[in-house]
Amino acid sequence: MEYTYLKKEYINEIASILTEKYKDALVKLPILSDKYVNYDKHVERLSKFVDDNRFLVAIEDNKVVGFMKGFYIDDYKGTVKGALVLPFLTGVLKGYDKSRIYNLLYQKISDIWVEDGCYTHSILMYANEEEILDTWVYNGFGMYVIDAVRKLEKVNIPEKTDDIVIRKAKKIDLPKMNLLFKGINEHLAKAPIFLYDDEEDSYQEYYDWLEIENNHLWIAEQDDQILGYLKTNTSEINMDELDDGDTMAINGAYVIPKYRGNHIMARLLNEATDWAISKGLKRCSTDFESANYEGRNFWLKHFIPYSYAMIRRVDERIHLNKGLNN
Repeated sequence: MEYTYLKKEYINEIASILTEKYKDALVKLPILSDKYVNYDKHVERLSKFVDDNRFLVAIEDNKVVGFMKGFYIDDYKGTVKGALVLPFLTGVLKGYDKSRIYNLLYQKISDIWVEDGCYTHSILMYANEEEILDTWVYNGFGMYVIDAVRKLEKVNIPEKTDDIVIRKAKKIDLPKMNLLFKGINEHLAKAPIFLYDDEEDSYQEYYDWLEIENNHLWIAEQDDQILGYLKTNTSEINMDELDDGDTMAINGAYVIPKYRGNHIMARLLNEATDWAISKGLKRCSTDFESANYEGRNFWLKHFIPYSYAMIRRVDERIHLNKGLNN
C-alpha cells in the first residue's frame, strides 16, 4: 500500500467510488435523496480539496483503493481540537476488503491528526455499512449520534379522549415554554448523555426563529399549560444528503416527564406530518444522541437510521511519549 494526497488525476476514480457508495446506501434506504447518484456532483465537491496534503489517498495495484479526509474543528465535543470525517470524505473501492483498507487508512491518518493536535476523532458512516461497524469499534470508537429518516406517514396511536390540544405555537406562547426549553437542556446534560451546550435558549432566539418561513414549534396544550413541543423546519437539515428541498427536519423535541405515556410526541409528529404532506414534502429527518435512552426508544420506533456517527477521544498526553513538545 502506498499513500499520497489528493491530486487532480485521482478525482475521477474517487468520484466513482463515492457514486457507487451512495448507490449502495440508496438500495437500503430509497427514501434518501438521489442527489449524490450524480457523479458530477462528487467531482465538483472533490475539486476544492485538490493538493490538500491532509486528504489521504491509498494506492494499490496502481489504482485508488481508498481515501480519507477529516475536517478540523476547534473544541470538538470537548476542549480539544478534533477531526470529523463526513461520508463523502472516505470510501473504499469495490472488490477490496473494506475493513482492511479502513484500518490502514485510519492508522495512517490518525497519526497525522494527532500530530496536528486533533485528539477527538469522528467518523460518519451510512447505515448500510454496518458490516464495518466493528472496524471502528476495534479502533476505539463508540457511537454517539444517529441520523434517521421516515416517510411522511402518520404514526398509528390509540384513540385519545383527553382534552390535550395539538397545535402550532404562536409567539405569544413562548413565555410559557421556558420550562420545556430548560427541561430539554437539563435532560441532555444528565447521565449518561452528558451533552454540553454553552448556548442557552432564549425567548428572543425563538421569537426570531419563528419569523423564518416554514419554521414551526408544534405544541401539546392542556388547561393553558404546554406539556410538550416539537421543533421543525425545512432549512436546518443535519445531513447534506437530505438537503434537497423535500425534507422536514426535526431539530428539537421534549415532553414534560410526568405527561409521557400519553402518546404526546407521536401526536405532535402527526400534526407536523400533516403540514409537511400539505407542502408536498417527501420525508422527515431527525438526529439524536445514541445515549439518550428515552429519545432513542421513540425515534428508533418510528424512524430508520441512515447514518451512524462514531467517536474516539485520544489521550492528549501522548505528546509526552512522542516528544512532540520538544
